[in-house]
Amino acid sequence: MTRATESTLSGRSFLPAALEIALRCPARSDYIELRFTTSAGPWQWCFPEPQHRYADPSATTSIALAFGRYGAQAHLIRAGGLGPALPSSAALPLILADARILVERRLITPGSFPLSAKGPAA
Repeated sequence: MTRATESTLSGRSFLPAALEIALRCPARSDYIELRFTTSAGPWQWCFPEPQHRYADPSATTSIALAFGRYGAQAHLIRAGGLGPALPSSAALPLILADARILVERRLITPGSFPLSAKGPAA
């Protein structure tokens, strides 16, 4: 895998990510765990299993996984910035359909969360 450089969206640092594996979440049987690889290390996130897994990858080609008010959130990338947040169950089919994925660096780098933050959803 070729390592691309870091991107800046809405003043935040993002790394390109490749989907490594998708499997049943060990904590909840109705969730799917996705494991991503980045140049800064691996990152994983459990998504609610959607009712339908069909997605048109041409409809949305880029998704950013970012730290938000309530933990990790998936966002559409629009005009070089973070677009609207997606429900996790809507983001999962797009990711599985090979959408381009960026992961916010502070989700991957240990110790980069403020003390009041709970960290990424696992």
